[in-house]
Formats: sequence, structure tokens, C-alpha cells
Amino acid sequence: MSKQAAAALREPFTRIAAAAAPLLRCPDPAVVTATEELMNAAGHLEEIARLEEKLAAFGRATQAATAPPATWRERRRARRAD
Repeated sequence: MSKQAAAALREPFTRIAAAAAPLLRCPDPAVVTATEELMNAAGHLEEIARLEEKLAAFGRATQAATAPPATWRERRRARRAD
């Protein structure tokens, strides 16, 4: 990677790191791990498949962490299905 390309990426990476900081303090360990792995993958832009995989894992972890709790009816239906 050229110095010019690296310089062009410095600002976006700084913004990504600032946005990730609160997520690294999340009480959900899956979100913390997914954030760390996504940050590491973002540092290796030549590995696009890895970055996409970590981004998908990050999305799943944050969705699970922010999903509203199941309602009483949903829990009851789940118990009946088992």
C-alpha cells in the first residue's frame, strides 16, 4: 500500500476506532469480541472475504444484543415447541 493510500485511510480508521470504543465496553461479550475482530480485519483490507465475514458476525452479535426480550407469549410458544 502506498503512503498516499495509507494517508487517505487514516481518517476513516480514526472514525471507526472512535465509534468502536463504546462497543468495546459493552456488557455483552459477543459484541466486544465481534468488535475487536472487525477492527482487526479492517486493518487488513487486502483480505476482503475475512472483512466481510467479521462484519457479518458483528452484525449478528449487535442484533442479538439489542433485540428486545421475548414476550411472555413468545417464551410460552418456544416452550411448547420443545
